[in-house]
Amino acid sequence: MQDAIRLSIFMLSRARPILEGLTDEHRALEPMPGTKTAGWLLGHLAFTGDYGRRLCGRPPLCDESWTRRFAPGTQPSHDPHAYPPMTELTGTFGSVYTDLLTAAAEAPRHVLTAANPYSAARERFPTVRDFLFHLMTAHFAYHLGQLHCWRAAAGLGVGPGADRQIA
Repeated sequence: MQDAIRLSIFMLSRARPILEGLTDEHRALEPMPGTKTAGWLLGHLAFTGDYGRRLCGRPPLCDESWTRRFAPGTQPSHDPHAYPPMTELTGTFGSVYTDLLTAAAEAPRHVLTAANPYSAARERFPTVRDFLFHLMTAHFAYHLGQLHCWRAAAGLGVGPGADRQIA
């Protein structure tokens, strides 16, 4: 899990400038047809990261309403009021991923080696450890990349420092 944790720490550092300056008006904005909205992307990342925390035995940070809005298979809304306020979205996202790092590091071996309970992903990610690794790295990076592109398409730029070269 240490590799996943290291990558997640890096992704969190990349997320900060991408989230900077997002407001409630951005929650349901679809800058190009077919793109996800900023509200859905942040909510989905928080929801799935929270699922990872729950796999490690943590109590949920996202309430049940987040399942209907942000679970895999849900679609973005064009109604800004369908989303929590942007401060709640960004705050929950930060709280979830910060705690996910600790939860994954502290998860006992028997938890990590258990079968992945999310049957839709079990074939590719058979154990909890495999699925956590995916959620904390590839899934996180994929949706953060979408949010980075969303900013550019919305005319907001990429956020200060988000376009730096990786050393």
